[in-house]
Amino acid sequence: MSSEAHVNTGCGHECDAAVLKADTLPEAENHPWWKGDFKIPRVLSEFIVQIDSESKIRLNEPAYEIKRIEKQIFLTQCRYIPPTNKVFLEGYIRKNIEYAARTCSKGRGIAGVIKDTTVHVPFKAYTKVDFFGCKPQIIPNPPALVARYFDEKRMGKDIREADRSNIEIFNEPVYCELEWSAVYDADIDDKGRPIDGFLNEEEFQEFTDKSVIYLCIKLLQKQQVCWPGHPTPYKEEPQKMPYPMDTQWKTPVVDAEEKK
Repeated sequence: MSSEAHVNTGCGHECDAAVLKADTLPEAENHPWWKGDFKIPRVLSEFIVQIDSESKIRLNEPAYEIKRIEKQIFLTQCRYIPPTNKVFLEGYIRKNIEYAARTCSKGRGIAGVIKDTTVHVPFKAYTKVDFFGCKPQIIPNPPALVARYFDEKRMGKDIREADRSNIEIFNEPVYCELEWSAVYDADIDDKGRPIDGFLNEEEFQEFTDKSVIYLCIKLLQKQQVCWPGHPTPYKEEPQKMPYPMDTQWKTPVVDAEEKK
């Protein structure tokens, strides 16, 4: 028998599988970066905001009476702008309007059918909030640093060489929760047409909606917190806590003074 193994792949050629490259990676050192025991959502602020809205609504067909309006609030935007105390809100009121549409009127009676129309009434506003004891933790990126060197003739900078420092910090976003909402509104028919033969009865297809909206909103952010009573490495000397925005480039002279 031949010592060469032949693999029949059924494809008309020999097997081409192989290990192309293999490396043994060296160990990379790591350093502790202590920021707390737990990372949990913290309540930054909780508030009730009032938004007033006025809109013009048109039904699918003329109606002589609105029977019921179901209302729900939906937020499409709740955006905190750092480092201010302002929150921008945007959303809409979903209104399902049930109304009576006249099919006939004769003598002393009006007959009709119950129909419905669903509309989305938009609203937007901004509000100022108060932070009680716990503010958003948002750290901006420091500017990039560049160190240049003389050229060989010491007449200007060396365009071929530069040392750079870039620090990018990622923050947890501040987000909102809608705890509850309330809507109080008035529907005003200002373009009705009287129905012949009926006193105080009229048909309308458009009406004005005036709404007072109350939103209870909770502002939160995920933050690392310490367990009460748990010893912290930097409790006594917080200035020694490592910080990514420390962009001072240390020289040998500075290091020597620190060692003293």
